Amino acid sequence: MGFLTAAERRRLVEERKARSAVWRVIHWLGSMQLALILLSTIAIACAAATIAESEFSTKVAQVYIYKAPWFIVWLIVLCVNLLAVTITRWPWAKAHTGFIITHYGIITLLIGAMIGLQTGFEGNVTLHKDKPPVRKLTINRSIIQVESPNDTALYVMPFDASAARPSEKRPRVFEVPKTDLEIIADGFSDNLIKEEKLVPAEGRQPGVSLRFTSARMGQNLEMPIVLENSAPQEKDFFGLARIVFQKDLPPPKSSGGAETQMVFGKFASVVQGEKSTGFQVMLSADGRKVTITPPDGASATYLREEIMKKPVPTMGATVTVEDYWPDFEMRDGKPATKSDQPLNPAAIVRVQTTSSDPADTKPTLLLAPTADGMRYQLQRQGATYASGEAKTGESFSTGWADWSVELKAFYPEANIVSTMIPGPPLPKDEQGIPGFRARLVSPEIPNSEKRWIASGDITSLTDGKNVVRIGYGLELRPVPFTIRLVNFEVPRYEGTDKPSNFIATVEFKEDGTGLTKTGTARMNHPASFPGTLFANFTGINYKFSQAEWNPRDLGETTLQVLYDPGWLLKWLGSLGICIGITIMFYGKPKTKNA
Repeated sequence: MGFLTAAERRRLVEERKARSAVWRVIHWLGSMQLALILLSTIAIACAAATIAESEFSTKVAQVYIYKAPWFIVWLIVLCVNLLAVTITRWPWAKAHTGFIITHYGIITLLIGAMIGLQTGFEGNVTLHKDKPPVRKLTINRSIIQVESPNDTALYVMPFDASAARPSEKRPRVFEVPKTDLEIIADGFSDNLIKEEKLVPAEGRQPGVSLRFTSARMGQNLEMPIVLENSAPQEKDFFGLARIVFQKDLPPPKSSGGAETQMVFGKFASVVQGEKSTGFQVMLSADGRKVTITPPDGASATYLREEIMKKPVPTMGATVTVEDYWPDFEMRDGKPATKSDQPLNPAAIVRVQTTSSDPADTKPTLLLAPTADGMRYQLQRQGATYASGEAKTGESFSTGWADWSVELKAFYPEANIVSTMIPGPPLPKDEQGIPGFRARLVSPEIPNSEKRWIASGDITSLTDGKNVVRIGYGLELRPVPFTIRLVNFEVPRYEGTDKPSNFIATVEFKEDGTGLTKTGTARMNHPASFPGTLFANFTGINYKFSQAEWNPRDLGETTLQVLYDPGWLLKWLGSLGICIGITIMFYGKPKTKNA
């Protein structure tokens, strides 16, 4: 068939519609009216998603819009509309070339995007050089895991509670497989905290409940501790101090020795004094690292910035860099620096010997039960600076800023009951432990106790008769290969401690075939597996990029993982759109009418 004039084409369209219902449907599906409705809706949805992402989170935008079933259906209808509008132009003329290529490019792009949304994922994996290989990735998707009381299987259900927040007015209901039981979620909190209460318990060992208060910080905190098998029980006080509850108290300890020494980067300096600690201190030639060697010869090396003005416990001592000069000189009888370059680095290092127990470097509150209360002993740097006794209702100062502690309760036989409760709202840039409130119901028992389930925890729900174990957290997705961290490096800019790059050398080993490959993930240069030309071209490739690192442990790193099997279609679709638009704007058809 030759090229049609505009009048001939209009007559052909009317004849098709008159004689065939199929053509009428095709023309309606390819109509401009339907296209405007679809495109307007998608534009409004994308604008709403952008607002939701900025006001709430990316998860909210994904749950309600991008990955919502209605949005996927809308994209499919749009693809049908684009396909139908090209069919309505049949028979095609040369002038239609750019039009056809552009529309099929958009269709290909949309199909690739839908494949990526449904089968692709983003996640992360934390690797440690001294730990075994891993084969599971943490995916950015929240799930619940339910253990049915009628079998041993573990059932996984998607549940992004942080985005689709359940409430008493809009609860989420989950059926427990192979039972008539239901789990009803009717609450959500961004910040769950653990509440522990001391209760009497016959047949158990002594326990105390302490109340810590600070007027300056406006804090009022409770901490219960119970002896277990007569063994010491230790708790951390927000990184500020240690709380140790034990059967009896040791004799008071006196303080250890302390020495301060000027150390140069050109040679090792032995810390000496009337009562020498026996420690050796060495500053590296570039001034970046400090090496500590105790009397037993086992050394440890720290970045200077890590222990600058910060006491660091190490091997029975506390080490602090009190001052540093990159280019040392004496000026007017005082230490000074000629420049910012590490030409003659020097530092003042203080070594404070402590107990042989590294934990004793933290302020410590030691407790022991009496017949009607407790005895206490306060230590700092392994030395006792206060001691006494306290009965219920009595308090004493800790010496940690203005913190004081009160013996709120004492039971000769006690136990600790733990529950999760919602904490105060957090600032937008801070993250707490999320969780949801749920209860287990059955036809016979419609009302039961509600419990908060924190992310990462496993909890038992009961209706008084049945018990169901439920867990909540991010999905762990297995991959068909293992991942092992071979080495992790953090190069620095010359003369500074600022990282210039992050280099993770990773070994991949495929299951079944045993294929082993080593890749390197650098800044802006991800490692990939299997990394073949076919896998790279088709998008069936796992890409690993540097995400986080631990400055205190360079044997550990966290990699971001991206898997997008729709990559090829999105790339081809984008290419088709560019080619089609170019042809439409710059092509020169030989016919005027089409």
